Amino acid sequence: MTTTVEPYRALNQSSLPLERVLHTLNSGFILHRVGQMAYGFAAEGRQFSVDLLQYINTSQEGVATSFAFEEVFGGRDRMHWFIHLKSPQDYRILLNMVDHDLEFRRISDEDRLPHKGGGNWDRIFVHRSLHEDVLVPQHGMDHDGGDAEPTTFVPPASSQLNQPAEQQINSATAGAIVMRTSDVKYEFREEGRMYAAHWQHYVNERLAGRVTATLYEQTWGQQDHLFQLIHLRSVDDYHELAELERSKEMATEVFGRRRLHESKGGGAWDRLFIEGSIRDTLLLPQVPSGAA
Repeated sequence: MTTTVEPYRALNQSSLPLERVLHTLNSGFILHRVGQMAYGFAAEGRQFSVDLLQYINTSQEGVATSFAFEEVFGGRDRMHWFIHLKSPQDYRILLNMVDHDLEFRRISDEDRLPHKGGGNWDRIFVHRSLHEDVLVPQHGMDHDGGDAEPTTFVPPASSQLNQPAEQQINSATAGAIVMRTSDVKYEFREEGRMYAAHWQHYVNERLAGRVTATLYEQTWGQQDHLFQLIHLRSVDDYHELAELERSKEMATEVFGRRRLHESKGGGAWDRLFIEGSIRDTLLLPQVPSGAA
């Protein structure tokens, strides 16, 4: 008999219920932070991440919610954090916490390596490995209707979705996330975004309850660098996505569809992107020490 094991969810990193956290579908501004832990300090780095996130998520309720994910089938001991905010103005509240909150400073400055020469987070992470991208939900397209919530920087990614709310999967509830990045050619920037929107609409409709895909663009970074966050109920659902992408129906309705007018030379999706720029990274929610 086969037993299905419920995958770990990022929401377990917070003591708050789902309706009180910010996540990839209801936030208007996301900081994606990446850091490489030194192999010998990885266990201490994970515990540091757990301690810091639990404090931030409790003390900054309504302002910021952060979840940690581990990269798999990629760099070993490489961590990803999504810090969800309503708007960039709220980031100053986090900066104030970093500068003046004594408990935050205690967690950050605590000796995490008492038996390995001493030190805190600055010894745990490889130098120059910590960096951030700013992800903003794709906006200005037909799907958002221009009716942004006044409390978010841009319409949240939920406005992109055709799935019923009870079937939507986000960064708090996903068993895994595939982060797909791509670079659209400048001259095809509008067509590239429309293709991505069509792709995710097709996937979300046919795999509702198992997959929720959303589109973001990098802000204050590389021009026309896109992020698609493909939220999976479990890792196994990636196989369902792969099967769908290999289907004849999707080949005809999505991949084979003409994307460029003859005035731009015509062609399908493969002309829209810089060659070799489309990459998938599989992320699993970080499991705190002692979690089942």
